[in-house]
Amino acid sequence: MTYAMQQASPAIKSSLNFLSILKAGIVTGIAAGAILGGLLFLFLTPIILEAETYEVQIPDSHPLIPRNIIHFWTFAGAIMLGILYSIIFTFVYTIVQHRIPVKNTQFRGLILALNGFLVAVLVPSLYLPPNPPGIETSLPVMTRQSIFFAIIITGILASIAFWMIYSRLSRKHNSMTGLSIGAVVFVAIIITAFLLVPSNSNLPSIPSDLLWKYRVESLGAMFAFWAIMGVTVNGMLDYFRPHRSVPEKALIKRT
Repeated sequence: MTYAMQQASPAIKSSLNFLSILKAGIVTGIAAGAILGGLLFLFLTPIILEAETYEVQIPDSHPLIPRNIIHFWTFAGAIMLGILYSIIFTFVYTIVQHRIPVKNTQFRGLILALNGFLVAVLVPSLYLPPNPPGIETSLPVMTRQSIFFAIIITGILASIAFWMIYSRLSRKHNSMTGLSIGAVVFVAIIITAFLLVPSNSNLPSIPSDLLWKYRVESLGAMFAFWAIMGVTVNGMLDYFRPHRSVPEKALIKRT
């Protein structure tokens, strides 16, 4: 009996660890998604509604969507996006957290989150910036989406290259050398990827100030979203970390 429980113990621990990470990711995602949904509702939804008044003037444009439906799906979509991103982010954080060269655990989560914002938001936005309604592009939708995901994958590879170079050169020389050379390699990989993809041009039918206001506030909302994940993830992992029960402690003591 003792032997069977001892053999099952690693599987039970693994299951508990998986569930604790999953719970931490879900709660972190709900918090970050709620913040994102609130920011979208307060700052971006009014811009979208204003942009749609210009979109009506475009032939064959889709009819205006009722505001209550826009508000609901904006917030619900932000929550779902937050949960999805945060689950992935939390699992990645548990794997790489001890390799991040920072002693403070809160800063580790924030650094990884800023890295995620750079790779998943900022770098793709340099090629495909966020646009409100009323913007026509020269590339088809499927082509833009394929390029978007290709740029994200390239950003992930460039980020891995950066951290590998930073880690090795920091040990051999100093952190500034690793940081500078790693950054140069990162930028070189991203520029190469941009040169290989077809060019994309936007044909705006809305005022330029409205367009840039939307883009800046959209990036700001996503920055806050990733920052909330980075700040919250470590606390949620601590909160949901499984603790040994009394019978399990007695079992370990006996064996």
